[in-house]
Amino acid sequence: MKLITRRWAVLGATAILAASITAGGVIAAQLTTFENPDRLAKAIEKDPLVLAADIPAAGGAARHSVLVQETSTGHICLWDVPSATPGLKQGGCNSADDPLAGRPLSVSFSYDGGPAMASVRDARLIGLTAANVASVEVVMNDGTRRPMRLEQARVGGAEYFAFGYRFKAGDLRRGIGPAAVVAFDDSGVEIDRQATGFTG
Repeated sequence: MKLITRRWAVLGATAILAASITAGGVIAAQLTTFENPDRLAKAIEKDPLVLAADIPAAGGAARHSVLVQETSTGHICLWDVPSATPGLKQGGCNSADDPLAGRPLSVSFSYDGGPAMASVRDARLIGLTAANVASVEVVMNDGTRRPMRLEQARVGGAEYFAFGYRFKAGDLRRGIGPAAVVAFDDSGVEIDRQATGFTG
């Protein structure tokens, strides 16, 4: 299983990524930039999760949930969790003081298979946006766009939007993949753009 997130950073410089396999009590993560990484790892394992968005099953790929977690360590985490293996979480955490790492949009992109695009079996994108974001689109490397469905999410007492999306296997087989994620305000003005880092 491949995780491409560059520190929830496609998200931002203060974010940290984690691929957490909590079922066996193991957390594979880059947590060294946090003051107490062991405490955060334990919080990720035990603190409650809240459903923010859904990625339906498709083409043999299992349903995934987009979950928000407010940890006892003062972090907000966003996770992509498959229904078939709920102990496996992919995503990352930021300080609860700045869940979006100073930007209106935070995204995490992961895929199974690869590294060549043609051998990717399942590719997904999850994200969290500020309340002033009216719409989000994924710009594909062929110039086409995929609109994201935004779901209201309350995080740390503030209003946000969350989304989850599965890319079509047929697009990936033809070499069509996500290049960037773009956020717009209610006037249609672009207010953030983040590269996925996916080159195929």
